[in-house]
Amino acid sequence: MITVISGGEDSLKLIKALRNLLYDSDITVIADTSDAIWTQGCLVCPNLDDIIYLFSGQLNTQNWTSIKGDTYSTHNFLEKICADAPDTETRTETETDTNTPDTSGSNNPSPDANTGIVKYPVSDAHNNGVSDGGNRIPDIILPFGEPVYPVGDKQRAVCIAHAMHLKSKLTLTQSTRILSKSFGITANILPATDSRITAYAKFAGEMFSIADFRAICKTEKTADYKAEIELEFTKYPQITKETASAINSGKAVIIGPGHLSTISPVLACRPMRKLLKKTFTIAILPRLPADYIPGRYIALDRIIETYRGFADILIQDIKDEYCIPNSTKINTDTDSPYKAESLAWEIMSHLGSR
Repeated sequence: MITVISGGEDSLKLIKALRNLLYDSDITVIADTSDAIWTQGCLVCPNLDDIIYLFSGQLNTQNWTSIKGDTYSTHNFLEKICADAPDTETRTETETDTNTPDTSGSNNPSPDANTGIVKYPVSDAHNNGVSDGGNRIPDIILPFGEPVYPVGDKQRAVCIAHAMHLKSKLTLTQSTRILSKSFGITANILPATDSRITAYAKFAGEMFSIADFRAICKTEKTADYKAEIELEFTKYPQITKETASAINSGKAVIIGPGHLSTISPVLACRPMRKLLKKTFTIAILPRLPADYIPGRYIALDRIIETYRGFADILIQDIKDEYCIPNSTKINTDTDSPYKAESLAWEIMSHLGSR
């Protein structure tokens, strides 16, 4: 059994390649859920659900997110009929607290910095829109400021199912298991935690939702290495017993490749790093910037030191100019199926020599 801690698009490409070398039933994938958002009564979990779409053969591999060939008729019609929604700035703080959804299914108040009761702000995730096959889909705002994530018609069914499960007091792990079974998936797909956890990226003096930050990363290639990732939660997130079991019972854990902003929230869940230290772990770094030197990219330095604290093998790209002490250099490109499969073979060769 191989366990992969997914870091987004590059990890999905690697997982797709690993499926050519392993049975799906021998693969476990642990997903970040800090980008999850409630919208229109649905629970959207982009990182988690993209893994479901990959294993079910439905992932849109043009942009490595959502369902291929999906349509947006419901979203477009909703945009039309909600065009005259009131200005969200007129919403009062009391209304915000009352209507803010909680993915944990708990009615407990959320703590705040001044009162000691932490509260979750209404998420502004995806306010800059997302890309659907190259066509920009703008977000719209429902009355009371609820963000409308541009959910495809087929994808909407998955998001409604998540919401129904959680409102029935099931956990996100249980919901994922039910959906995996419905899709005929034999791989083990797990959220890292069942706790509510929301990540924000502090970059260039501003705070961004993870969705908005990902859009920035597409044009500002070093943004992911410079940003501070801040997590918001009511109780410190703990990994699930299913995730702990997968790590403890597997042959090895592969981390990444991919976004630091996706992997960091998974590693922040307790006691993830302690478990990884006891397990044979291969950590794959993203490509280092050409001007990288220690101290220039604080977030990147932090993840390197974190990996070095538990990884048995730290992999960096063969083209990196800076050599991290005791790292293994291989070609980590996943830009084509051939390159992704070559990386998968390299990784499996390290496991085979154990």
